[in-house]
Amino acid sequence: MNVEKDLGPSHERIFVCSVKIATCYGTFYIVGDEKSRVKDAENSAASLMIRALQERKHL
Repeated sequence: MNVEKDLGPSHERIFVCSVKIATCYGTFYIVGDEKSRVKDAENSAASLMIRALQERKHL
């Protein structure tokens, strides 16, 4: 999990995280939504990755 973006003034930070997973089908890379907390940005990227893997039947 990586923090891709850390934007805005210290009292109104916006974070964007990404997830990269290598599987036998290839490497999957997803960028999550902008969130005001790092944990929420991480959860956004993780849930998008899970959804993408489920849609492609890799999970």
